[in-house]
Parts: sequence; C-alpha cells; structure tokens
Amino acid sequence: MKPRIPLRIGYQYDNWELNLIRLPDRIPENDLYISYLWVGSKVKQFLGFIPHRTELIFYWDSLEAVILEFDNKSEYYYNRMNKALSERFLEFTSETLPDSIVIYKFTTEKIAYWNIYYVPSREIKLIYFANRFAYINRIFE
Repeated sequence: MKPRIPLRIGYQYDNWELNLIRLPDRIPENDLYISYLWVGSKVKQFLGFIPHRTELIFYWDSLEAVILEFDNKSEYYYNRMNKALSERFLEFTSETLPDSIVIYKFTTEKIAYWNIYYVPSREIKLIYFANRFAYINRIFE
C-alpha cells in the first residue's frame, strides 16, 4: 500500500476542528487566513515520515497550506524524503540558497510541495499548499 498524504488541501475545517489549537496568524494582513496547530491524538504521518509539529492554514474554512516540521534530521533523512516525493510526483526543481538552505519543489496540477532543508540547524520544513496560495514566501521566511 502506498503511504498516504494526510490533511488534504481543500478539506474543510470541520473535519479536524476538535484536533486544532489556534495560532497567531502567519498572514496578519489578510484575516481570512487562520493558522492552527495540530494537537490530535493521532500523529499525521506524511509518506511514512513523522513530523514533530504540524501547522495548518485555512482560508475561510478550506485548508490552503500545511507546514510539517522535522527537527534535528540528517541530510540522509532529507534525501529519503525527496526520494519518496519524487516517486509520487515526477516534476520537480531544486535550488540551494546562499545561506545553506536547500529546497526541492514538487508540483502537481493543483498542489505544490516544497521540501526545505536548513543545513546549519538540521531542520526540515515540508510545506504543501494550493497552487493559488499567494503567501508562500511569507511562510518560507
């Protein structure tokens, strides 16, 4: 069986409202976007990888973006994640920024997946979002 992608973009807030705690909004200039922390008892794995923190961003009541954070992970772990993503999503680009941040960007018709590795701190952020989501650079910062 293929590993699943939890927390599907476009799903309604009502599906998970009892498993969420409101966070300060990442997009304060647009109060239609609301951020939540996943606190459900069931850990949401992403393609078999377990994040230590999961944040969801809703537009009105529709899920627009998910931020999965993985602390203290090796480059090997990051490469395994990219391999799992590339097996599922064939189109991708990669770039290395001057401050030792590596980004693999996978795209589908409706959803983009950015797998970001902060080399000095060994942190990984996997962000997936609707292609129409205009605030990705704010989340990435």
